[in-house]
Amino acid sequence: MEKEILSGFFEGFNQRNFVAMQNIYADNALIHGKTRQLIGGKGVVEIVNRWLEAIPDAQITPLHVSQEENNVLVIHWRVKGTFLNSIREMKPTGMPVIFHGLTSFRSDGQKIVEHWATVDYRPLQTATKES
Repeated sequence: MEKEILSGFFEGFNQRNFVAMQNIYADNALIHGKTRQLIGGKGVVEIVNRWLEAIPDAQITPLHVSQEENNVLVIHWRVKGTFLNSIREMKPTGMPVIFHGLTSFRSDGQKIVEHWATVDYRPLQTATKES
């Protein structure tokens, strides 16, 4: 599943290919969001679209990949882009930002059935416009 996740999720994000992104998720996959659970690839695309509204030129790069037990793949990633619109009560700065996160993908060997992500929001919270 590693290859499918790297191409479907990360390349799908960067190329804005949401069909490819959705296709790697089971229809009933649990997406553990910060404030609520979402279901399936459509839930992931919903989250990604909120981020792309805030950072329209965002590009995500997988940095470290770790295969864990029980079909779990953990990926440390980096996003670069320009913070143009509010997200999660953080006000945009119009400045370039770089932030990191970890996503765990659990698969059934065919599709992702569970997804957790942790994002380091501090660079968005501390980005300031130059005076």
